[in-house]
Amino acid sequence: MRPWLSIALSAGALALGGAARADVTLNFFGDINYAVQHETTATTNTFQAAELDIFASQTEGKFSFIGEIIVEALGQNEFSSDIDRLEVAYKPTPWLRFKAGRIRSALGYYGDAYQNGKYFMTPVTWPGMYEGDGLDGILPSHAIGIHGDVAYPLGGDHGKLTLDVEVLNGRGQGLDEVTVWQDANNSKAVNLRLRYVGDGGLAGLIVGGNLYLDDIPEDVVEGEAIEDAHPAIHELMLAGHAAYVTDRVHAVAEVAWFRHRAHGSEMTSRTVATFGELGYSFGDLTPYARFEYTHFFEDDVYFMASGIPNQDVQLASAGVKYAASASVSVKVEGAADLSTPHRHVLAQAAFAF
Repeated sequence: MRPWLSIALSAGALALGGAARADVTLNFFGDINYAVQHETTATTNTFQAAELDIFASQTEGKFSFIGEIIVEALGQNEFSSDIDRLEVAYKPTPWLRFKAGRIRSALGYYGDAYQNGKYFMTPVTWPGMYEGDGLDGILPSHAIGIHGDVAYPLGGDHGKLTLDVEVLNGRGQGLDEVTVWQDANNSKAVNLRLRYVGDGGLAGLIVGGNLYLDDIPEDVVEGEAIEDAHPAIHELMLAGHAAYVTDRVHAVAEVAWFRHRAHGSEMTSRTVATFGELGYSFGDLTPYARFEYTHFFEDDVYFMASGIPNQDVQLASAGVKYAASASVSVKVEGAADLSTPHRHVLAQAAFAF
């Protein structure tokens, strides 16, 4: 089936579902960009209309449903469609919820704060640890499995503690593979997130941490190992995040530490990724700045096999967001990697309807 026909049928099916059920909500998110990029030997410029997010949600009593289709052309001049989320949730009490399906992992702050609508984000792009050039970043932000979260109010306006627990298929053989149908091994990833959510005078403050354990399958094709591919790997990830987001202030910082160890070996590879960003709104204008840092202590065969260069990243960026309307925001951003010759300027019009 041609991609445009598949997209049209998917959008039509969601729209018909919305017409049949008055409580179904259908939204569209997307962005249009102009990018100028400078590398070692060349400077390029291009217009981009590369992503459309079709988001449907419905609530019926204690049950809710989310279906999200992403239509994108990243790294190529042809659109492809992907199911980004397909989840059903059950909330028996105000403080307890379960959900299952293809979900956004409960990782850090960005992981489930913004989803795919860049209109809601302050910067132009996701932090690199969440999304790279045409593939997910080094965080396992997409997953298939079951999720449970519980909230414990601290009383009055003192906020609450929340705990997220997930049992997931875990990573695929590469960062570009999400195991939506067949887990390549029998082990399951476990993800725990504990956080404090402020209220009253601390409304807008979130502080938390993650523990993530996984067993990454060996890189094989039809049961045969690929030359120079990575072996099966034990993964441990520890992460922390802090955010203070209000109508005027936008401050977010995250850090993640990875340890990978090949099966049958005592040798480990470690990687740390972090970023911090700060913005302040003056009416409809929000100037902001972000700094991202990734450091590979040793060569990581899993990340390298997925196309992540084994070199440190020190990316500084700054820009301004203009809330042009309740549905459209316009952003301009410049960035430079302090460890490479990479420079870029991005202009973006992001919409949410």
